[in-house]
Amino acid sequence: MHILAANILYLVVSVVNSFLLPKFLSIDTYAMIKTYTLYIGYAGFLSLGYADGMYLKYGGVSFDQIDTTDLGSSYKSFAAFECFVGLVCLIISLYLHNYILIVFSLGSVCINLIGYYKNLYQAVGEFKLYGKALNYQTMLMLAANLLLLFLFKNDNYHAYIAIQVASAFVVMVYLTVLMEKKKRLFRKGKVAARQIKENISSGFVLMIGNFSSSLFTSLDRWFVKVLMTSTYFAWYSFAASLENIVTVFITPITISLYNSFCKNKDHKYIYMIKQMTLLWGFFVIAAAFPVEFILKYFLHKYYSARKLVYILFAAQAFYAVIKGIHVNLYKAEQKQKRYFVIMLALTAVAFASNVVFYYFAKTAESLAWATLFTAFLWFVFCEFEKPYIRFHLNEYIFIIIMLGAYFFSTSVGNVVAGGLIYFVVYVVASLTLMRKPTKYLLERVLHKKQSA
Repeated sequence: MHILAANILYLVVSVVNSFLLPKFLSIDTYAMIKTYTLYIGYAGFLSLGYADGMYLKYGGVSFDQIDTTDLGSSYKSFAAFECFVGLVCLIISLYLHNYILIVFSLGSVCINLIGYYKNLYQAVGEFKLYGKALNYQTMLMLAANLLLLFLFKNDNYHAYIAIQVASAFVVMVYLTVLMEKKKRLFRKGKVAARQIKENISSGFVLMIGNFSSSLFTSLDRWFVKVLMTSTYFAWYSFAASLENIVTVFITPITISLYNSFCKNKDHKYIYMIKQMTLLWGFFVIAAAFPVEFILKYFLHKYYSARKLVYILFAAQAFYAVIKGIHVNLYKAEQKQKRYFVIMLALTAVAFASNVVFYYFAKTAESLAWATLFTAFLWFVFCEFEKPYIRFHLNEYIFIIIMLGAYFFSTSVGNVVAGGLIYFVVYVVASLTLMRKPTKYLLERVLHKKQSA
């Protein structure tokens, strides 16, 4: 609930950002901003797995139980390492005279240090602090974007990218000050080669797996960027950015369950959580209907992206189960090598799928369908990989019915009618095919309200 509350604020801010920029900026400017966003999404690779090693080390441990000297040495070593890597990247970028790579070199240091705090708070279950790390940068970016858009009437992508770096720097400094107040890290520990070696050794494979996962979920955008015009890339990036509306409500599951699975590995418990995650995933993708309404009446120049939105949102129903349950289990069970091998194979499959789908249709929609197809393949693989929590026949029927209802509803032609049809089918299917987890969820919600 702490993460959900933080994510609702994040949703409000990010949606405003997502709709304001494409509405008031030129398509070419927006495309360049999204190019930087695509690059910075891979900044975690420059940590070489250090933060991931720390994440595995402290998973399930209480924040108060962590040795302050050890944590101080861990953070200082990581900060020194990231500054060195960032400096090397900056020198290369200056030599190439590439603005986006220059700001990437600076921004990656800040993003990775913020990522260190997020990983730490997620591992130890400090979800209030995680919420602060999540939201503050987005709020700063919104304020700065509003100034650039309405006060300075700026349409230069350099300024908007610089804002992202500056906001990340401010938040990184704030989180460091906050951590210092709680743990007094700067008085304890020192930069140590041992810390760097240990954390990279334990976290490198997990980082490669996470990197492969990021590449897996963004391959379609690379295909659009390389093979199609900047206009199509802007449309596709816009549709992909709207997935934040769904991930905002899925993130509370993916973030909190790692800490939970570290403490409770009971198969019945995990299966119950998996059922509820499936229900939640198909519920939140209904956000695609109000998104189409907004596109139709407020962002008409991006209305052509509505089909992309529907297809990409559908994939999130599968990602909710995959990332919430299966990926967290790999981490909690310390099976990062297995996770890496799987992600490597799936990335190859995703690449091949994008090639095949684009070859036959040569449209942006074909790449979105390839994304949905590979998400489905990943889901199917997970069902075979973890037979002890495999869904039963009624859950598979629920998935088929909801996918059919979803795409039928999107083809109705009336967004309100389509949304109502999907909602009615969801309620009926949940109460008949998923009665037990639905009843449990309703009882929990009502109990919370009565307690409040």
